[in-house]
Amino acid sequence: MRALQSKRGGQRGIALFVVLITLLLLSIIAVMSLNAGVLQEQMTSSMRDRALALQSAEGALAAAEKTIQLKRFGAGGEGTNCSESGLPDSPACRPLPISSSATEAGRSWQVAPDIQSKEISAGAPEFSVQYMGRRETHVELGLGNEPNYGESPGLVEAEYYRVLARGSNPDANGRSRVVLQTVVVRE
Repeated sequence: MRALQSKRGGQRGIALFVVLITLLLLSIIAVMSLNAGVLQEQMTSSMRDRALALQSAEGALAAAEKTIQLKRFGAGGEGTNCSESGLPDSPACRPLPISSSATEAGRSWQVAPDIQSKEISAGAPEFSVQYMGRRETHVELGLGNEPNYGESPGLVEAEYYRVLARGSNPDANGRSRVVLQTVVVRE
């Protein structure tokens, strides 16, 4: 009987050790899966935020194009005159914003309508119009209302504008920043 009791006493310590090690491994696996879930949530949130900023920036581009169609820009008009007769070397005439400051030197940002609800928006989208001057351009679309229709493509004088649009004010901390640039030609 005594030999049987001494074997049981030694097994009890090993069983406790095995259970503690198993419990430790299960705890590590649980913590790792929680961390992976939090990381996936952050990645999804960033992708959603970027998509919202891109939509807002595209809305600002559309607002800028509409503004160009309705108003006269350039010398003596609204926007920044970056043509040869204006200030082409001005920091406000750089193609893309260098700094993230909302009050970048000389650049005038105009607020566009915000298409996002106030709860999810990082701020109103903004656009900046730069008048690049008048130039001759070839008409090559083959449309019926072009000069010299049916003949060789003609030359038409057109106004060129560079438009910068951003999805929100860059001072919104922790939010995605999207800046788009396009050239608008108005005949």
